[in-house]
Amino acid sequence: MRTWFRIIGWIVGVVGAILLVLYLGFFDVWTVPVDDPMLSASIVPTLAAGDLVVLTKRTEVSRGNLVRCDDPQAPGRYIIGRAIGRFGDHLEIAGEGHRNPSPRGCDPQTLVVHDPQSSQDVTLSCSVEEYGEMTYMALRSPDHPEPPTKATIDPGRWYLVSDDRHVHVDSRDFGQIDPNTCKHIVYRIESAAGFGDAKKRLSIIW
Repeated sequence: MRTWFRIIGWIVGVVGAILLVLYLGFFDVWTVPVDDPMLSASIVPTLAAGDLVVLTKRTEVSRGNLVRCDDPQAPGRYIIGRAIGRFGDHLEIAGEGHRNPSPRGCDPQTLVVHDPQSSQDVTLSCSVEEYGEMTYMALRSPDHPEPPTKATIDPGRWYLVSDDRHVHVDSRDFGQIDPNTCKHIVYRIESAAGFGDAKKRLSIIW
């Protein structure tokens, strides 16, 4: 019995050491703020306020990544968006859509989101998109879409869109972003509901 305890202790120690090295050298842990209603609305259905997530420690932005970047309009705070365009791209966002639809569907297919700007709840449709080798869910309003948006991306900049395309905080609001302020969100440890939320805990974000 004592031998088994030693083996288990050794395994726990090795795993702990590996996780510590990864944390110190490559990754960081961050809790999505709960005090920003617009940010909270803009990140659904992928994330939610209060989620505990893992992000890369080094600057890293690739097409389709969900990234956390410095808020250009509020020093010390962050924005979260999907990287969809970089220098030289000519973008057109029409009907709150953007990229290739996936044959997969959302579950559920609609979601009610509170819009802090209008102080009303809005029912949005959910669809799965594929872009930059990423597959993710996005929300949009089928009845009241925003006007089309066109943009040409400047040198050294990226264009972000919120996964909630209707109640958004993205480059349509604050302009193109400096990727040197961004970290790639890669994993959710637990949701705002806690580790008991089996559907969302320990989930890859990519």
